[in-house]
Amino acid sequence: MKTISCWNDLRPYGIDVLTGEACGLSYRFLCDVTERGRKILERWLSVPELNLSDAWNRGDVADPHVGSILLTPEVLAGISVFALLEAGCTECWVCRNGSVLGVEADDPPEQIAASKRMRADNIARVFRSQGTAGDRNVHVMSGRIE
Repeated sequence: MKTISCWNDLRPYGIDVLTGEACGLSYRFLCDVTERGRKILERWLSVPELNLSDAWNRGDVADPHVGSILLTPEVLAGISVFALLEAGCTECWVCRNGSVLGVEADDPPEQIAASKRMRADNIARVFRSQGTAGDRNVHVMSGRIE
């Protein structure tokens, strides 16, 4: 199982929180993103080819920052669900305490069941990619997914 419980936990997924001072409202966090982070944000927003602001830092030479975005504190759980699904998790549990747990394909069933029992009072929602076209549904009449 994988867990995301704070903004710094998104760094391995390509979303790097830099500061809260960039927002004139002192509300949003400035985040640099790698290409992996951009893909997660595109899927979360359902916006193909997301056009980001310029990156503030270069990032790692092997995995450079490709842009930046301002994000509010409330979107952490939503982005975390999509980050974990993009990382191969089969389902995500959004907990009342704000953390998100991702069940990995190779997690033993007994571990999953024990974790679910242990957190039964804390799990608020469970998400799985069950759409007829990944995380989207195919429109019955037109066959469109976009």
